[in-house]
Amino acid sequence: MKIEISEQYLTLMASALNDAIKYNEGFLNSETIKDYSDYEEHLVCLETFQGWLEDEYNRLGKDNPSLMAYDKVVKKI
Repeated sequence: MKIEISEQYLTLMASALNDAIKYNEGFLNSETIKDYSDYEEHLVCLETFQGWLEDEYNRLGKDNPSLMAYDKVVKKI
């Protein structure tokens, strides 16, 4: 399946996904919930999607020099 998306939206999607993962990780570490199972599964799904998106982003970046580097969009810790 091929998805048509502009460079700007692809960059925004990568950044938003990274923010969502950081937020969920912080929520899991806050110890304000009693049942972690659903949240951990949700986080694993987000991280799996992020891995795929990073691979696709970097693949597309090879042919699009104007696309911002993934590491600059998503700051790795």
